[in-house]
Amino acid sequence: MISFVSSMIIDWCTIFLVLNTDFCPETKLPLLISRAIEEAMGNDFQCGVLMGANVASEVALGQMCESTLASNFGPPADELTRLVFDSPPSFRVQHVRDVAGAEISGALKNVIALGAGFVDALQLGGNTKAALLRVGLREIAKFSHMFFDGVKDETFMQSCGMADLITTCYGGRNRKCAEAFALQRLNVDEEKKDEDTILHLDPQEECQKMWDKIENDLLNGQKLQGTPAAKEVHALLESRNLLQTFPLIDTIFQIAFKGQPIDRIVEGIIDVPREVNSNL
Repeated sequence: MISFVSSMIIDWCTIFLVLNTDFCPETKLPLLISRAIEEAMGNDFQCGVLMGANVASEVALGQMCESTLASNFGPPADELTRLVFDSPPSFRVQHVRDVAGAEISGALKNVIALGAGFVDALQLGGNTKAALLRVGLREIAKFSHMFFDGVKDETFMQSCGMADLITTCYGGRNRKCAEAFALQRLNVDEEKKDEDTILHLDPQEECQKMWDKIENDLLNGQKLQGTPAAKEVHALLESRNLLQTFPLIDTIFQIAFKGQPIDRIVEGIIDVPREVNSNL
């Protein structure tokens, strides 16, 4: 699933605002869109990404926000590129060299935002959502380290990491639609009581129909990013027997597409493996 907002070409390099990532249909491995662009262009073409907690309506109003430029153009191109976008005090841009970490953060935040919507539907409050954000950020970092070389923990403390995750889990479309999905499921549970009749013959098909209707009703033509990403990430982790090391992502998928109870989201938050692969 590839989505580009805009692009800018500076001599031999390009900056893309990336909203999602892609997965190889054969290996199921994640593919960096920036790398795919570089390979397609050839001739040592280089691509970076600009990502962060940038809600478009707030940016348009000139409200202060931050973003992260991830690129490896080298001096002075990295700084010159940063200055193109940096417009203090309303739009502040920091630079990192970790393109993979920034790009994967932008994709997986949307999966965690589905969990945030489930938490909101259950009215569990700020403490629970804070725990979800912490565990979600850790799983994003772990996934990035596991499948890409050169990922830095510091990247997840930038706007493209922690800040973007917070914004998405409080005000993004994926959180909004996930809350609506969870509320519908909870209403069905209350009305029917019998859990066996909640999601009839095919839970995944039934859930997908609910997501499609919610997307159509609430997003005015925009598309959900968290649901397809959740499917692709889960398929990858399942194929490599890694689901037990990503309990939150697995639980979000089980609720979103397998008809598991909404309140299982808490299990995904507290079931954290003791061994972690980062210092976060």
